[in-house]
Amino acid sequence: MGFRELAKHYANLSEKKTTALVKSKELVEICDDSKK
Repeated sequence: MGFRELAKHYANLSEKKTTALVKSKELVEICDDSKK
């Protein structure tokens, strides 16, 4: 699955579902903005 297609799927998730995925560590942030 390409990044854009994956992003479309995540964009359609509700805030509640996104929060649940983050809390369960199924969805994690991979960007490190501290290195700008």
